[in-house]
Amino acid sequence: MLCLLVACSSAPVNNQPADNKPANNASANTPAPQPEPEPAPAPTPAELGFVITTGVHGNEPSGYLIQDQLIKLGFRVFGPCNEWGIANNSRYLESGDDLNRMFGRTDCPQAEAVKKYLAENPPKILFDLHEDPDGTAAYLIQHGPDDDIGRKIIDELKADFEFDPEPSFMVVKGQDGLLKPTIQQLRALKFIGVYGLAYHAWYTHGCTSIVVECPGSWPEEKRKAYQLRVCELAWKFFRG
Repeated sequence: MLCLLVACSSAPVNNQPADNKPANNASANTPAPQPEPEPAPAPTPAELGFVITTGVHGNEPSGYLIQDQLIKLGFRVFGPCNEWGIANNSRYLESGDDLNRMFGRTDCPQAEAVKKYLAENPPKILFDLHEDPDGTAAYLIQHGPDDDIGRKIIDELKADFEFDPEPSFMVVKGQDGLLKPTIQQLRALKFIGVYGLAYHAWYTHGCTSIVVECPGSWPEEKRKAYQLRVCELAWKFFRG
């Protein structure tokens, strides 16, 4: 008996539970950290209503020539608006009409196709890509509202491209590369019923609508680079 007591008293004392884990383990009640949620992808230009039109005049092809690049960048692009003109290097439609004077009418299928597209994809901003066959420098024609996106684009590009110091279009006069028709001048166009795609977009959808012009005499690669940079900067300033 004495031997048994001695043996028991010499046995090591173990106060831990049978599984050898601490009795009071705070971490056991702590929830595992949750992974950070994936950030939502940035919206594309198309998702925010940025529409670009190309090829209204078939002898002004630089916008049409970059439209695949613009689509890859996420823009919504409609073009060429004047498919026959692009195929035949002609400013005019096959009928001999200037498409960019037909948007106040309802008897021009090409103009009606553009109107339908814009009705189905209402623009929050629209850029219509052109060239000026007689121009000596680039310029923009901005149809309201009274924001400064056109001026910001020009200021950013001045180091790389030449802008017309005193651009003019019909009775509209501008300066430093930018023409902004007054509301009175815009209303007059509606009254006479002769106006183009950009005007239609502004009047119908209430969006900033800009005609992009560069000299047709510039080398093709320069014209394409200009059109692409204008659109990229427009997206930068539009999304803020």
